[in-house]
Amino acid sequence: MTLSNSRFDYAEATGSGVEVAAHVYRGETVESLHYAAIAVVDASGALTHYVGDPTMMTATRSSVKPFQALPLVKSGAADRYGLTPKQLAVICASHNGSDEHRDTVLSVLEAGGNDPSMLQCGTHWPLQMRLFNEYPQAGEDDDPVRHNCSGKHSGFLALTRFLGGAVESYLEKDSETQRLVREAVGRYCEYEPEKLGVAIDGCSAPVFSMPLINLARGFQKLAAGAGVDEAEQAAATRIRDAMCAHPIMVSGERRFDYDLARSMPGRVVCKVGAEAVQGIGLVDPPIGIAVKVLDGGTRARDPISVEVLRQLGIIDKIEDFPYLKGYDRPEIRNYRKLLTGHIVPTFTLKRA
Repeated sequence: MTLSNSRFDYAEATGSGVEVAAHVYRGETVESLHYAAIAVVDASGALTHYVGDPTMMTATRSSVKPFQALPLVKSGAADRYGLTPKQLAVICASHNGSDEHRDTVLSVLEAGGNDPSMLQCGTHWPLQMRLFNEYPQAGEDDDPVRHNCSGKHSGFLALTRFLGGAVESYLEKDSETQRLVREAVGRYCEYEPEKLGVAIDGCSAPVFSMPLINLARGFQKLAAGAGVDEAEQAAATRIRDAMCAHPIMVSGERRFDYDLARSMPGRVVCKVGAEAVQGIGLVDPPIGIAVKVLDGGTRARDPISVEVLRQLGIIDKIEDFPYLKGYDRPEIRNYRKLLTGHIVPTFTLKRA
């Protein structure tokens, strides 16, 4: 079957500042469309390529977790509690909630003198069980340590304990912990902290909105281990190296972040966010990428991200990246496993 790469001009017609980035085919018929905005920056933070509006305000969700971890490292708390690279990686994670993830989060809590009862992230059916079609048999869906954000929360608790704050208030936006986190996220992404949009994330922590291009700048800097001073550079480098050394801690099996990281070991940092946000930083070439699918459709986010890497020349032959093949024009199958269609990226990166 031959799939068309023709694109619809709905975005131009609506003047929405976004473009159709992927077609969903049923057979040879376009059944659905996904709009997206994309920003790519170089080592100086300058925009080089884009789709749609690269300056659109974007709720970054969990994509900024590596930046939220900066105060933990820069303050000396990570050293005080002897946190290992594996533990730092899970602090930056939206993890699957596997047994290994759970054990690692528990070790972070213990190191900081905290316990699972202090976690305010809530509970859900662990991603690991969903991805492997397993159902909770022993209360896994009521265990906050298996929540995909429990690593971040364990880091917040450790920082709060280090600062001498009230652990029961560690998520309050006016707490010292969250003040430092907000300042770090804004400064690192080169967006004034007081201009950040602040709302409540799915895990109840403060979540930030910023222009998409600023998210791309943050990921470029993280990949480079850059910062405003030596302390921030050291913290960013430490976080980057932890994520690269333990990519399975950052997400888990059958997850795009993990598959991309192990496809380019030591060369990329990547972090997904809910509602189809993706941040990617490359060490070589030194670039940052931010993707947002406007309808929050995660099924389109990963093939769009692969296509960005292809158009930038990072990926040539997909056959050379076996862990990514399943994200390249992914198949859609029905309940009998019959092939019904594909998800096909249909955008072309524009040069800035």
